[in-house]
Amino acid sequence: MTVKRLECRIVITHRADRRTDVGMYDPITGRYEPLGTHGPARREVDRVVRDLKASIERAGHLLTFCERTVR
Repeated sequence: MTVKRLECRIVITHRADRRTDVGMYDPITGRYEPLGTHGPARREVDRVVRDLKASIERAGHLLTFCERTVR
């Protein structure tokens, strides 16, 4: 039996008000799950993304990133 590796995409959205939204996108189902909005402190977003990355890789899934800016 082979274990199916899922793709987990972390989506980072920089907003015009200097806040950052972080979410997960499943490219197979097209489902987006918002995980939270963070203030302008870059280190806070970096910590959240690092923790998500470690958790996803520990589960054995493929990790991709998407970063965008919304004005």
